[in-house]
Amino acid sequence: MAGKGNIQIKEIAEKLGLSAGTVSIVLNGRGDKMRISKETQKKIKDIAREMGYQPNIYARRLRNAGVEGTGRVIAVFWNSGYADEIMGSFFRGLQRTVEETEEHVEFYIHMFAYGQLVDCEQMMTPSRYSGIIVCGISDADAEFLNTHTFEIPIVCVFRNEKNYPCVYVDDYAVGSDCAALFAKRGHKRAGFIGSSQNGPNSILRQMGFINKCRELGIEVKRDWIREEDERDFHSGHRAMDSILKCEENPTAVLVNVPDQAIGAVVACRNNGMQFQKDIEVLAAGSSKVFEYFSPSISTVCTPVELVAENTLNLLLLIIEKDIRMPMSRVLDAEYVFGDTCQSPEETR
Repeated sequence: MAGKGNIQIKEIAEKLGLSAGTVSIVLNGRGDKMRISKETQKKIKDIAREMGYQPNIYARRLRNAGVEGTGRVIAVFWNSGYADEIMGSFFRGLQRTVEETEEHVEFYIHMFAYGQLVDCEQMMTPSRYSGIIVCGISDADAEFLNTHTFEIPIVCVFRNEKNYPCVYVDDYAVGSDCAALFAKRGHKRAGFIGSSQNGPNSILRQMGFINKCRELGIEVKRDWIREEDERDFHSGHRAMDSILKCEENPTAVLVNVPDQAIGAVVACRNNGMQFQKDIEVLAAGSSKVFEYFSPSISTVCTPVELVAENTLNLLLLIIEKDIRMPMSRVLDAEYVFGDTCQSPEETR
């Protein structure tokens, strides 16, 4: 009998009295599609686990390349509509983690259209990868994941899904904390700028912000809540300009989209508003422009590199220990204060 980690499909088939083809289909995650009974699938998976079977991922390609070793092959499925800047930070975090842990990890990137993760189903198998990281999913993508069973470890990033291990920031808490920050700064009137194209994370931030404002006695008039169709500079400028034309203005505004925040700040400047005196603006999300813009823009953002580090460490732990239950890591958002809004400790 071959040693653990070298078990062959034919050995599992012989032990169960099944064909090697049937065993291969089940271990490649295609048992349901090929209409193999649940009972047979369970027997195959149980004995494979008991015997220590591990799929020889891309063995032929590795041999042809002259590569040896037992490294992990990790696929990153990335929503193609997600911000380029976030993607760069995420992969820097992955690379730094690999260097710090000295793990041998090979990454593959698969882009998918928002709401179309289902198109990747055939690739989400243990015969291809050791594990999968999924970033930027929509409600439709989440429904696909939650209505399918996969025989490969999957970690969802930037979103909480109860059926899967996740690494994320609690966006409802982020919105609530922003309202609390405004209260500590002495604000009694607040506004909100966002987009009707907002995903679930943005919606949670908005709900957390408005609910906490009301709880803390901060007035949020309907005219001070602007949801634009676009997510760009012009929509942010237009939204803030509309707010400032109201008979009474808020003294603090949370802007839910980074590009909109730049437009909103320019609109304040063009309307002669003085930051920290007349109005304060806080952006949700990060942009390299914020630090160098005049005035520099204050932001609350997801620590993307730290998310990547926790994601890879969690996935490798799940693979190594064969953990079957969902595990989540919830990280704190980061505040970077510039000229448009000061920290709660500053006197206004």
